[in-house]
Amino acid sequence: MTSPSFAFVPRNISKGGKQQGTSAHVPSSESSHSLKPTLAIERKSAYPGPSGSDKGKQKVSEPPVKPVYNEKDISILIVLAFSDYALWLDSDLRRKTEESFQGEEQDAGFLPLSYLMRRAFGRESLGQDYMPTEANAVKAIRTYVGDVLEVRMLVSAPSASAWYPSWKSERSSVGGYEVRRKDWTTLLDNATREFTRGQWDDRTIYMENIPAQYHTIPGIIRFAQGLLSHSNCLVPIQNVTLPPHHLDKAEDRPKCKGFALVTLSNAELCQMFLESWPWTRLFEPESDDFDLAEGNLETKEASKFGFRTLPKARWDQLNEEYLAYRQKLISELADANEPDISPDSDVRDVVDDILEDTPAPPRNMTTMYSPYPFGCLVFARNLHLETNKTTLRALFATAFESSLVDPVGIDYVDFNKGMDSCYLRLASPEHGRVLVDRFSSHPVVQSHGLDDIGKTPEVSQKAIATEIIEGKKEEVYWEKVPEKVRQQAVEKAVKALNGKQSSASVHTAHDHSEESRPRKKRNRG
Repeated sequence: MTSPSFAFVPRNISKGGKQQGTSAHVPSSESSHSLKPTLAIERKSAYPGPSGSDKGKQKVSEPPVKPVYNEKDISILIVLAFSDYALWLDSDLRRKTEESFQGEEQDAGFLPLSYLMRRAFGRESLGQDYMPTEANAVKAIRTYVGDVLEVRMLVSAPSASAWYPSWKSERSSVGGYEVRRKDWTTLLDNATREFTRGQWDDRTIYMENIPAQYHTIPGIIRFAQGLLSHSNCLVPIQNVTLPPHHLDKAEDRPKCKGFALVTLSNAELCQMFLESWPWTRLFEPESDDFDLAEGNLETKEASKFGFRTLPKARWDQLNEEYLAYRQKLISELADANEPDISPDSDVRDVVDDILEDTPAPPRNMTTMYSPYPFGCLVFARNLHLETNKTTLRALFATAFESSLVDPVGIDYVDFNKGMDSCYLRLASPEHGRVLVDRFSSHPVVQSHGLDDIGKTPEVSQKAIATEIIEGKKEEVYWEKVPEKVRQQAVEKAVKALNGKQSSASVHTAHDHSEESRPRKKRNRG
């Protein structure tokens, strides 16, 4: 019996998983009874989630969670992207707005909605799959901010050449909808176009203890607008800035941690917040200012969370005081790690005269059985706060350039960012003595964080100070180092100590011991 010319497709194809899509090659009517369930399976496979037959066999990976904004938040972000502050700050937005007035009057002030949406949601780091559609944005604008923005639909999307010449390279900016501000007739004459940074700072306040449910940029704006619900200003909030953490990287997106810098439209709105929610207040608002909403949800939540405000100028001052206090704590911590016990110069001279001919007491000699290498730990302080391990290694290695010791003498730089001190683990005690002598006789300071050479300190500057750590402090330090690392350091120190002996004397002693031993006669059988 000859086999049919088409591939066989089993009815239970959903169990295999590997045979999906085979039904596309089945033209015969004999398998039409299996075609419908196969197509159903194919449609079902386009969505995440296991079927009933293969439940528990494999776990479908879920897409990463991204913020999804409602229509209210979408309208807030679009208005924020077209605010007076955005026009003042964003040169590209300002240029395109000015170019829109060069055409016909009915087109003056209109910008593509897709262009504004990219600016509105760009700071939120949304992927293309999670961006709201233009239809959603149009609905949000017409529902919530129709008195601020005007939207119109293009009957046919024009080509790039139909738009302004400078947009030829941005075909994606052209969409099916356009938006302009309702006050477009006075947009070019707005006084905020000539503002300075200081004038905007005067209209900026610092908000703290923002309720947890408002910890997003549109949430902060909704919260602030709720507290200003009696105000007649259409766009009271011009910008929201989330101060970054001092450990955040440049590419990190700041997250709201309950505080933000909010720029308002005028100084009167700033005064309303500062008087009704002062920095030093009880949990119940003391002011009965009628301009702030009383009894609404935002006011109750603000009182519950202890919401308070501060002028940006005062916040900058407190921020500088905080940084100075932080630096003071770091300096005190470094000084506590290594207290200054050096005697006065007169006392040092007397002691030197007395002990001039006195032999130095024997130090601990490192052997293979030592718990750690003795005399190989150096403490350094008065470093630059922005330095790093690589720079410090190169800086301290300069002490060995003009000496007889091995130039590769620094095993490890024990340093944490933001500190002005570090510990140096050296290959031998001789390296420690050379390094300390070098930086004592040639004092230097780091002119900047990446300075690996150093310069002569000025009168008001503290030179880099180094000192060999011995005794109990040395023992406590090495106890925190892993045993394997300690053993490797001991082996290096012993090897360095043995290397100081002349190779000739070693060979002589070896030959003498061999010659003094009686030779044995070899029996030849």
